[in-house]
Amino acid sequence: MNERAKLGLLCVLWLFMLMFVVFAAANVWQAAQDFQQQYTGAKAGDVKAIRPWMTIQMISRVYNVPEDYLCSSVQIKNTDPLRHETLYTVASRKQQPVDRLISTLQHAITMYRQKQKNVTRPMQSPWFSSMFPSPVPKEIAP
Repeated sequence: MNERAKLGLLCVLWLFMLMFVVFAAANVWQAAQDFQQQYTGAKAGDVKAIRPWMTIQMISRVYNVPEDYLCSSVQIKNTDPLRHETLYTVASRKQQPVDRLISTLQHAITMYRQKQKNVTRPMQSPWFSSMFPSPVPKEIAP
């Protein structure tokens, strides 16, 4: 094989390697963008950001919903070790699609938030407290 053929083969291999590096970099960039979007959505409380790799415990903490409430919505007992598994594992053990499990959790979170929004808490309102102070018995007052 002459020098010119070796150089041509080397250039072709270098070109393939360069294309591979560009392709890999583009995929890493896209994955980072997707992760950032998911993180922003989860941080903002968007239930669409729930993913199969999350656990019920993690979802409970991120979305500020009691873990027991989420477990009961997907029919998992409080003592079941399944509650600490990923949603993908929970769905496969319950023999249902993971998308249905995620949809159930999204609905449960939305309903919990709606219930919390509808609960009136007049004593926590600064306006209400200033207008109608609660009577304090004399023996408790300083």
